[in-house]
Amino acid sequence: MNLTGMFYQDKPLLGLDIGYASLKIVQIGKTTGRQPTILGYGISRFSPSAVQNGEITKPEVIAAAAHELFEKNLVGVISSRRVACSLPTSHTFSRLIRIPVMDHSDILEAIHLEAEQYIPIPLDNLYIDYEISGQDSEGIEVLLVAAAKNIVDSYIGVLQALSLEPVAFEPSISSVSRLLKMTGDMGKEPSILVDIGSVTTDIAIFDKSLLVASTVNSGGDNMTHLMSESMHITPTQAEEIKNQLGISFSDKQQRIMDAIKPQLETLIHEIEKSIRYHSERAAKSGRKISQIITVGGGALMPGLNQYLSRELRLPAHNLNPWEKISFGSLQPPTESDYSMYTTAAGEAMLDPSEVAT
Repeated sequence: MNLTGMFYQDKPLLGLDIGYASLKIVQIGKTTGRQPTILGYGISRFSPSAVQNGEITKPEVIAAAAHELFEKNLVGVISSRRVACSLPTSHTFSRLIRIPVMDHSDILEAIHLEAEQYIPIPLDNLYIDYEISGQDSEGIEVLLVAAAKNIVDSYIGVLQALSLEPVAFEPSISSVSRLLKMTGDMGKEPSILVDIGSVTTDIAIFDKSLLVASTVNSGGDNMTHLMSESMHITPTQAEEIKNQLGISFSDKQQRIMDAIKPQLETLIHEIEKSIRYHSERAAKSGRKISQIITVGGGALMPGLNQYLSRELRLPAHNLNPWEKISFGSLQPPTESDYSMYTTAAGEAMLDPSEVAT
């Protein structure tokens, strides 16, 4: 979502992900014909109270976390001040719509008319962007993306206070889909993307491009909470069991399954809805969802992919973009921490030609 309205220049981008309680940055050097290499990365944590309903309400807290990251927690070097930033998918609106064939200069007006029908926020309070995903003699398929101005403006205010130049904003699931495209054959198959974060789970259909996204209001933290209550253990103990045993075979497997089954069933239900949507949309082409791609910290829970494969009768895999992105001479993060940088890396991989400066 390009919100700056200036002219394009081919300059490097800094990928930024402001999550539930942490801020992550990644800058990637991209040379034609060579593997993209991370030049710098880092993470800093902050109080979750700094962000309310997607809006940064305590900019000074985020600014302090950013200063700590740049001064103490940075691995490598960050040279760019131009930022491509993710927005929480749960606080954006994405919908694939079909409009009549028309001159491309008239599309935005048509998009606004469609947005009035689908988005429960007045258009004056939204930033709206779109991407053409297909066109034939019968019409144009457009991915409509919108975000509330108060949320985007709160991000812009923090970035400008840090002397950073915001050049692009997009839902975090769009960043993930960009990395899926890099993975070769896996990225060519119609897929369901499942991004399991701390407090929400984003579900998207990917078929050559991102088609539509939705959000389930539960994530890894909720699993920990359910386990803690059901198994009568502390949250710290529950988190440890979730990360080490998950729902894979163990002497605690049934108790863990009983605790988080309602959340897992909700997840399955939402994925099935997305599969049905794609099936109806792609009936003529015959393309079918062939895999589930999981990403995010919650996706690392042992046994989860096997559970999804069994329930949905589709192969489920973790997305591993790091096979295509090198850390060069930098010390990489620990294996369990790789997932924290996925969204920021996807933003850093945004082609500068797609945005304005």
